[in-house]
Formats: sequence, structure tokens, C-alpha cells
Amino acid sequence: MPVGNPRDCRSLPRWKNPLAALLVAALLAVAACAPVYPTLPAFKSPSKVISEAGMEYFVYELKFPGTSQEFKMRVENSLIWLPLASVRYVRFSGPEQDNYRPAEVVLTTGEKVRGELFVGQLIQGNTDVGYWNISLKDVKNLAMGDD
Repeated sequence: MPVGNPRDCRSLPRWKNPLAALLVAALLAVAACAPVYPTLPAFKSPSKVISEAGMEYFVYELKFPGTSQEFKMRVENSLIWLPLASVRYVRFSGPEQDNYRPAEVVLTTGEKVRGELFVGQLIQGNTDVGYWNISLKDVKNLAMGDD
């Protein structure tokens, strides 16, 4: 009595040409021996912060301490909040008054928003020498990175 069902052989290919079977086996063997290269991590560009004193800092993982990761801005007597992820560049253009400074903010969409940016907080991140922070009052320009 045979062990197994003879109909199970139907799922296997029936090679009429032994040369074709040999070619397929050779191609499968070559593919199995091909080297697998590890993928490189995506390059992330740092944020560039220029202080009022002219010092440039390249900062990774730039954020505000605390939970709110947004710029607060006064535009024509109304308050708006700009998430850090939507900001590409900030350029301050005047002195600080009541924790606000005149600024131009360029968004990731290319739009420009002019108004007064709240500067009564710190920004923090990591540089090549470790943890870093600065008051937003002391920043002249801020270019957001990819992280």
C-alpha cells in the first residue's frame, strides 16, 4: 500500500527537458549565493543655529524642553502656533520686547510668515560634543534640519 496520495505529485513541475531543469537549478544556486549588503541608515542633516554673537552650532534633535514643540507667533494682533515640523527657517530682525522679537519664518511649504516670535524659552539638542541649549533670545538665525 503506497504511503501518501499519488495526486500530491501534481503540484510539482514536470520537466520534459532536463537542460531547462538544470538551468533553473543553476540560476537558483547563483541567486542563493549572492551577497546581501546591509542598508545604510538615512542621512539626517542637523539644524544650524547662529547666535547673536556669531557662533554657529550644528544641532541634532532640536526641540523645546517640555511638551509643546511649537513656535508661538503674533501676527497682526492674533496668536498662531507653528509646529517645529512645519518650519524650515527662522530669521530674527529686531530687538526683543516683552519676550517677542520681530521675525520672518519660512515654512516647509515655502510660505513666509512675518510677525513677532515668542522668545521666552530655550531650544535644546545634541551637538558633536554633547547636550546643548540656548535661549531663543540669543538666536539670530535658525535653519531646521531633517531630524
